[in-house]
Order: sequence, then C-alpha cells, then structure tokens
Amino acid sequence: MKIKQLITFLIISNLLTLGFVCYSIVQHNFQQESYFLDEIQAPLVQLQATINHQKENNWKDPELISYQASTIQNSLEKVLDKSHFAHSKLTEHEQSNLLQINKALQKLPQNTEYTIANWKKEDQQKAIALERTLKKAKLSNDDTNHEDYKSFMKQCKIVANELKE
Repeated sequence: MKIKQLITFLIISNLLTLGFVCYSIVQHNFQQESYFLDEIQAPLVQLQATINHQKENNWKDPELISYQASTIQNSLEKVLDKSHFAHSKLTEHEQSNLLQINKALQKLPQNTEYTIANWKKEDQQKAIALERTLKKAKLSNDDTNHEDYKSFMKQCKIVANELKE
C-alpha cells in the first residue's frame, strides 16, 4: 500500500515539475519576444513618426529624432550583448540585421549628455531615407504592426537590406 502511494506521489510530483519547467520555458520565450517588440519595434515605429513630424514641421526640433534613435540604439546594443537574456533568441542573420540598423542610426546626429545634436541638410536627407525604409518595412503608424517576433524580424531584414544599399 505504501509503495503505491509513494509511486503515485512521485508521478504527481514529476508531472508538476515537468509542468513548471514547460511553463518557465514558455514564459522565458514570451519575455524574449516582448523585449524585441516593446524595446525595438515600437520605438522604430515612433522614430518613423517623429521623422515624418519633423519633415512636416520644417525640422523645428530634429533633436527629437536623435533622442528616439539613441533610445533604439541603447536597446539594440543591450540585446546584441551575448549576456542579455533575449540574445539567445537571435540567429546570426538576425544579429547581423540588427547590427546594420544600429550602424545606420549611429550615422544620424547624436545628442550627448551635455549637448543637443546639430542637424545639417545632409542629416535631414539621411533621416528622410531612413523614414522611407521604415515605411517600406511597414514600421510606421500607417501600417498594421504585427505583434509577433517572426514578423518583426522580417521587417528588420527589409530595413537592413535597404540600409546596405
């Protein structure tokens, strides 16, 4: 009788442990994907809108573009670091695409801790080209943004390929 109870207890505890492990894996995957969508995709959409707003308003506050670009750069640099919790989700090709996007953002004028970026006509042209690329990849307020990781990585591939040219 006690052996049957012990076996039943072990089976139940193993099933509970297995359930917990499965839940943990799913939760970790969800958190990784959420990082990319919340910390990179949404700010890229905001960047496109910011560039468009500046373009429509005679480039009155282009430093807002610099601020938004630096926010994205920080997120990209974090996730490209191998110690970041979401890094393991990336394939080599996805890492390369994100690195390409980061390099393009670095070409825009950068705000520093003590100074606001100076924007020239050529910087405005770079921003307009970036905005067109983001729109082409459907990373804009005008398009329906897919809230899933695979769609976002496809968008990043389009952006990276456009920025190489």
